[in-house]
Amino acid sequence: HLLALLDDRIATQNKIIEDLKILKSAIAERLFNSTDGDILSLSDVCIIQKGKQVNGEDLSETGKFYVMNGGVEPSGYYDQCNTPANTISISEGGNSCGYIQYNRDAFWSGGHCYTLNNIQPNVCKLYLYHYLKSQESSIMKLRIGTGLPNIQKKDLEKFHILLTSKAIQESISAFLTTIDRKITNEDMLLQRFQKGKQYLLRQMFI
Repeated sequence: HLLALLDDRIATQNKIIEDLKILKSAIAERLFNSTDGDILSLSDVCIIQKGKQVNGEDLSETGKFYVMNGGVEPSGYYDQCNTPANTISISEGGNSCGYIQYNRDAFWSGGHCYTLNNIQPNVCKLYLYHYLKSQESSIMKLRIGTGLPNIQKKDLEKFHILLTSKAIQESISAFLTTIDRKITNEDMLLQRFQKGKQYLLRQMFI
């Protein structure tokens, strides 16, 4: 009975997270479409840098720094980092190339990962992240190749971004970051329910 209740709660929680993501996406689209500004290339506002590959044998399942490569999740952990906290990364290769991530912790940027560095002072970093995230499907369309698709740096550099005043950038990013925080909190709650379910299942089979 308790397991059934937990399953229902997990399903509800997944729905809450999914709905919040759809809501954020719709709000972001509306905000950016109704904002006036200059259209610039990504290379006008930052330097796109490719990461450095780490030998798979050197990665561990836990560690001080996570390693971002072509996937949505870290490909492992490493004892060194080559990228500071609060850096935007874009997946360079693989099925999820074009995936945009805001990294709140220092990490190791691998060979299939781009990072955005030296962002111009007139650009709010979180605004740039939210804008690129709202354009993620367009960025993913830049991929070439079929076996192991990838996104060329030159194509990413030419990608257009909308730049408005710093004050407007900050208010848009503050609003969208609030929704992101809500999603993160709901996700943490989901993980707690999932751990509770695993615990119950283990107790049943002892």
